[in-house]
Amino acid sequence: MKTQIALAAVTLVVAFAGGAYAQEAPQVHVKYADLNVNTTVDANVLYRRIRAAAEQVCAVPNRRELARWAQAESCTTRAVAEAVAKVDAPSLTHVFARETGSTPVTRLAAAR
Repeated sequence: MKTQIALAAVTLVVAFAGGAYAQEAPQVHVKYADLNVNTTVDANVLYRRIRAAAEQVCAVPNRRELARWAQAESCTTRAVAEAVAKVDAPSLTHVFARETGSTPVTRLAAAR
């Protein structure tokens, strides 16, 4: 139970290319102390929270610009993968795999 309490929030941080901007990168704290991430239902709830936060920090104001939209999608997927890996709960990892077709580790390795 201590592990769940210690991991009661995960932070999504978007690090942009160029180290100087990393300190100014937007971030969102996703709280989940109210969830039992060992259950499928709550893992789905947490996944949706993480995904929504990632979409918020990776948002592109104008989706008509396809190149920027593609970058935002890549950013979102990377941010979600990082958050899921930080939580390190098998049920959440399963939800990620179901939604994306891969594991967080595979996504993070492909993004590098």
